[in-house]
Amino acid sequence: MLKNLLLVLLLSACIAFKGNADVLTIDSNSMPNILKIKDQQVREKKLVSYVKQYLQTHPVDSLSSAKSRLNTILGGIENYKAFEYFTEAMYQRRLMHMDDAEAAMLKAIKYAGVNGDHYLVFTFLSHLAFIQTDEGNAIEAVTSYGLAKKEALTLNDPLLQQQINVNLSDVYYKNNFYNQSLFYLDEAEALTQKYGPNDVHINKIIYYNKAENFFRMNKPDSLKKYCDKLKAIKGNIYKLYTYQKRTEYYLYLLQYDFERAVRLIKAMQTDSLYKYNDQDQQNLADAYFNGGHPDSAVRIINELLDEPLEVNHPEIKYHLYKVLGQIAEGNHNPQLADYNFKMALEQSEDVINRLTQVGSISSQIQIDELAGSYLQKDERYKRERLWLMFAVVVALLIVAIVTLFYRSARQKRHYQKLLFTAQKEELAFINSHEVRKHLSNILGIIDIIKNSDNREREYYQFEDHLFGSAESMDHAIKSISAKLDEQIPDRGASVYPAGTSTNKAVASTRNEKETYGVLKTS
Repeated sequence: MLKNLLLVLLLSACIAFKGNADVLTIDSNSMPNILKIKDQQVREKKLVSYVKQYLQTHPVDSLSSAKSRLNTILGGIENYKAFEYFTEAMYQRRLMHMDDAEAAMLKAIKYAGVNGDHYLVFTFLSHLAFIQTDEGNAIEAVTSYGLAKKEALTLNDPLLQQQINVNLSDVYYKNNFYNQSLFYLDEAEALTQKYGPNDVHINKIIYYNKAENFFRMNKPDSLKKYCDKLKAIKGNIYKLYTYQKRTEYYLYLLQYDFERAVRLIKAMQTDSLYKYNDQDQQNLADAYFNGGHPDSAVRIINELLDEPLEVNHPEIKYHLYKVLGQIAEGNHNPQLADYNFKMALEQSEDVINRLTQVGSISSQIQIDELAGSYLQKDERYKRERLWLMFAVVVALLIVAIVTLFYRSARQKRHYQKLLFTAQKEELAFINSHEVRKHLSNILGIIDIIKNSDNREREYYQFEDHLFGSAESMDHAIKSISAKLDEQIPDRGASVYPAGTSTNKAVASTRNEKETYGVLKTS
């Protein structure tokens, strides 16, 4: 009966698919656009999502033909064989053939690994772990997640590590390791705050998973906190409505308001926006049992126990048999109670036998995480060391260039000083041998004229000598001026030290020219 009800609900959901705000729309025309994406990892991510959603939302009665159409479309893509087996795995999982789904997923991982596609290997390992978790095989699920986390570390992608943390938390949650589950959720939330604080999709998953843990840990205050966080998220986001309503009746259960919880759960059975599943049926049975309606609880539990082993693993059976034993004990039926408690004990032993290895595998995962973290830090330190070496080399080059410019400037000043000394000596030579000689001749002639009894006769007698000496001195002075004019523009200020500027030399020659002019006119 339950199977027929679930099938009717599933078909109704498929018919109302286009109007369902809680389901992602599948556009068959989007596949060509996905195949045009050049970035391989982005393209593969969208292809994986497309295949999953297409097979999860397609009606079961035509699922086989849908799978064939997908394989035809994917026929020419890179890593076709890997995608073909992934499609088969998703198809078998939808049909609840978990062994076949696991076998197909292992082949998909094999072909992705042969092609060296780390992203596909990561994705397929994660989906393999989903299947193993559904089967109740915690050991293999944790192992698969550990291998997937190694691929995420190889890809150096924090967002993929975030996904693995969320998935690992789910395995520990389903095996009643709530503190360990919350640890991985805290790790995922820390990565979210660092790399994608506004990602409502991952926040939705983290909040819901934390709410699930606090529900199992019987912490209503913490549950309410994350129930409110889920309600604060707005928009048509996949499964958000389901998570909001489920955590709402969780709160009623922890507040011992079982009648209200029963009403809400039963209302969800006919709500097309809500994804009702066996988890809700189990919670409905618990609400009936705790609310004083054991007969309704027994009916639902027996229906759940009739489900195939693939969706009814030992962790679930243990709880169901335990509740049946408590009901039989309350009905004063010791034989039935003994039988149910015995069955619960068998399921518990099966769980314990498999969970003895979870601790060691979890430790190995943490060791791998530390190793991966060390490798990442080592790579970062190498990059920083290279940048530091580059900065040191650049600094040394700058120092060398500055030193060269400084030495060049010093050498230039030294050569200018030597030039100045040479020019000074040359000007001193011209001044002493040329200017002074002619000036002495002129002064001598003037002295003779002044002391002569007949100045006019003496003047006419020495006139040629006087003008000859004056012209020679004028020529020497012009030579000095020319040398000064050649040097002053090149030097900017002056080649001469302070106190011996060209002003004095120019002034001296100017005075001498004025003296000559006076003589000429006298």
